[in-house]
Amino acid sequence: MRPQQSPSPAGQDPAEAALCAVPPARIELSLAAAVESPGAAREAARRLMTGRVAEPCLADALLVIGELVANSIRHAQVPADAMIGVRAEVRADVVLLEVVDSGTSGSVVRRPPDLHDGGGFGLNIVNVVSRRWGVDRGAGTRVWAELGVAAAA
Repeated sequence: MRPQQSPSPAGQDPAEAALCAVPPARIELSLAAAVESPGAAREAARRLMTGRVAEPCLADALLVIGELVANSIRHAQVPADAMIGVRAEVRADVVLLEVVDSGTSGSVVRRPPDLHDGGGFGLNIVNVVSRRWGVDRGAGTRVWAELGVAAAA
């Protein structure tokens, strides 16, 4: 901090505080538990993030949101007419992604990839490209991931 400057209320540098004061950009969608939904989630996230994050961050976010939606469709064991909630938010230092479904059974854990019959890749991919990720269970299941942001050039 320079002597002429006073600290912001949170003790941050004023320039940093101004950056954090920019409202986050976000989307929230309800999608059918259908084969087209991972693509729809990726397209909505692309529209939200293009120009806000660097291309590598965008590519990682699209990969993660597609995997989370696909996992929900494949593993949630919900009725055919069930809806999946999808949320993406871009903040100054993080991209938050989450998928919510009404499923309450089964475990949401990484497993070794099955090279013979397929499967087991999704959460391993999420684990590699995310800063952190997790699962919350209640009336349904919420799987979330955080990615570090590299600002768009």
